[in-house]
Amino acid sequence: MLISVNKMVFIPRVLAIMVASTLLLLGCSKRDKPKGLLGQSEMVRAMTEVYLVEQKVSTVGVSRDSTSQMFRYMSPEIFKKLGTSDSIFRLSFDYYMKNPVLMEEIYTALIDSLNLREQQMISNQVKK
Repeated sequence: MLISVNKMVFIPRVLAIMVASTLLLLGCSKRDKPKGLLGQSEMVRAMTEVYLVEQKVSTVGVSRDSTSQMFRYMSPEIFKKLGTSDSIFRLSFDYYMKNPVLMEEIYTALIDSLNLREQQMISNQVKK
């Protein structure tokens, strides 16, 4: 009788593990890319530009509300310069946020890009 009770307990556990594993795999699988999505290199470039503008705006020395308004005023120029729109950027950002491995790659490249810019600025200042 003990063996049959263990089997009855064992089967629901196995089913629960199988269901959880299936859901996990489906949740982590690559999703279909939305139409018009920015590629990873384009996303790095866009995020770099957004970061640089945010930093410029934050150093102006005005209130947070004013910097927010300044950024909203400047952001269309960023996306125009990049040949995209804020809605495509947001769509792309949302997609990559749902794909953490891809987003980590983008952030790694973003950090590398910002570090390279910083090194170039330091190098140019030393030369002057």
